[in-house]
Amino acid sequence: MHEILIVEDNLLNLTVEADLLKSIGHEPKKAKNGFEALKILTEVKIDLILLDMELPKMHGLELLQEIKLNPETRSIKVVAVTGYSDPESKEKYLKAGCYAVLAKPINFGDFGSQIEIFLK
Repeated sequence: MHEILIVEDNLLNLTVEADLLKSIGHEPKKAKNGFEALKILTEVKIDLILLDMELPKMHGLELLQEIKLNPETRSIKVVAVTGYSDPESKEKYLKAGCYAVLAKPINFGDFGSQIEIFLK
């Protein structure tokens, strides 16, 4: 089983993403902000991060930069999960180091297959 970290400050979105991951056989770790995420990254080897880009305390791009600068975490695939999925925002997130961008609201039908592709 792969270790997946969801970084999301909205409780409803966090619950939905976690439930969807559980339905396809994963037991995700959860963080409500960048600081919680960084702590988890020191404790668990994570394979994939689903990262909300609009976070309190530390913006998603700041957290992404911290992840990519750390030799221990730089190879983790980070997927931006955002309501800002217009072409300019998408390009900005990909250039910053995201592996992919998922638009909110999550498409329930495609979510599981997208996650499996990201984990390959």
